[in-house]
Amino acid sequence: MNSETNFQNDTMQLNSLTAKINFPLSHKEAMSLSNLNIVLKSLIVNIAKLDKSACAPLISAIIRYPWLDVRVPESTQGKLAFHSFVDLYSQFLTVLSSSIPKYSSEVIQKLINEFPDLSSDTYPHHKVLKRLIAYSPTCINIIPHALNATSPHHVSSSTADITNFVKHSVTMITYCPDLQYSIWQSVIELCIKLDVDLQNELDDLDDDSIEELINGEDSDNDNVVDMDDEEDEDNVAEVYDVTSTMNIRQMVSKLDKVMEFLLSTTEPSFTAEEINNGTGVHLFNTLASLFKTHVLPTHFTKSIQFLMFHISQYQPELADSFLVMLIDVAFNQKETAEKRLKALQYLSSYIARAKNLTKHQVVFIVSYLVGWINKYITEREHEVFEFSESSSGGMERFKLFYATFQTLLYIFCFRHKQLVKDEAESGSGEWECDIDKFFQRVIIAKFNPLKYCDETVVFIFAKLATKLNVCYCYSIIEHNKRERMIQGNSKMPSTVGNFRHKQEFLDLEAYFPFDPVVLPGSKKIIDKNYVEWSQVNPVIEDDEEDDSGSHPEEDDDEDDSDSDEDTDEEDKDDEEEAGSAEEDSDRET
Repeated sequence: MNSETNFQNDTMQLNSLTAKINFPLSHKEAMSLSNLNIVLKSLIVNIAKLDKSACAPLISAIIRYPWLDVRVPESTQGKLAFHSFVDLYSQFLTVLSSSIPKYSSEVIQKLINEFPDLSSDTYPHHKVLKRLIAYSPTCINIIPHALNATSPHHVSSSTADITNFVKHSVTMITYCPDLQYSIWQSVIELCIKLDVDLQNELDDLDDDSIEELINGEDSDNDNVVDMDDEEDEDNVAEVYDVTSTMNIRQMVSKLDKVMEFLLSTTEPSFTAEEINNGTGVHLFNTLASLFKTHVLPTHFTKSIQFLMFHISQYQPELADSFLVMLIDVAFNQKETAEKRLKALQYLSSYIARAKNLTKHQVVFIVSYLVGWINKYITEREHEVFEFSESSSGGMERFKLFYATFQTLLYIFCFRHKQLVKDEAESGSGEWECDIDKFFQRVIIAKFNPLKYCDETVVFIFAKLATKLNVCYCYSIIEHNKRERMIQGNSKMPSTVGNFRHKQEFLDLEAYFPFDPVVLPGSKKIIDKNYVEWSQVNPVIEDDEEDDSGSHPEEDDDEDDSDSDEDTDEEDKDDEEEAGSAEEDSDRET
């Protein structure tokens, strides 16, 4: 009878204790910190007795206790009680998990759930997690699921929540390197969501509007619009614009803060010492693998790829590894066509924009691409005119060829100075890889590559190539333009109709992954390793008479059926389009 009474009394005390701990902190009957400290000390000493079903509600109440909401009192005594509470609470979580393993999952989930709200080092979350992993290594299997469940929503969560989550997730790698891949995967996936959504918002804006918006030049519009009853209809559009502007700025802020952190926190891992001891190589391989599986296949990201862009330039061997990976994907027949094209776009943009690349690296890639194109022409040029109505694909069969040639055009526009041979080596020719002879030969090949590459890239290349006396493209460009006009007016099927109207491929052609980043904070970090178009071609002088392609005699050779009047008008069009293309290059290149 006495034992039964004691049990009932114990149960009542446990229930009463549980109820007080469950009260909101603001409730008048909520347990004070000093009393809670006494309870925690007692429970830690008697932890073995808590492995009973009757104690489960009390333990769950303590685990759920909102210790992040406890405010530090101003008094000295209050501060001492708070710090004592933090130490005792973290000790309780550690002892509980190690003594009664069934609570490990709940404790780990609680700690990780609080990452988004954890803006300071006041609370020892990582200290507790590190101890839990040391005591029970198998508990790391719980962490990836907990991180995925806690990952803040990229739209509805605040900049602080997202940044805190990323910071604390990456911090876990320092004491649990086995989780490196899964943690970085979670972070990269979150960044991709932010990046894609931001780009969707920016698609409808021109470059000037984007620059003004991101730099805050129209910040006056951030204020809530006051609307009188009579002006409601007039102001609806303005309210919509303000809301859209605020949404874009919020997304920019979120992605920028995360990217700033990632760019900064990875830097120490890529010193020569860290590379030699293997730590840096392991991190680089992790990020390279995630780039290949997550970033590369994603359409039109604008920012997350700059993490790989930046870290690969810390050491020459890292850049080599990144370039080899892109080459391997681009020319691996086992990869999808879409992924191969994307790899070429990344390859061209990386070589163009990565400031720390050596001349040897640039020339090596150019040499590889030149060799591949030469072999491709030798093996497949005969197929160009073998098209019939029963054939499939048309000129689209050769889109990898066109993408590869465009890669060389784009690289040449940015790196032509590195492609000039050193004086000591120039006995056999002025250009590395005989790139001038290569372009002269390929632009007149049956593939007619100038017709299918991105128009802006072609025009900028044409003007630069003419200026440097590499090759002359304007007569071919004009011939292609006339042919398109004729085909556009004709109802007869064209052998290249499918190719020209393949919108997906046309869209991919205009994608340059390392165009200037729109994130202001991240841009400051990236700029030291970044090549601006104005740095390599400050201004391509107009010199319209000499450099625009006004060479009637070459036009006559290309198509002697044209009249002199047509030639003059066509050359004028060439000049205008080349000038227009230069203006576009400031945006696209």
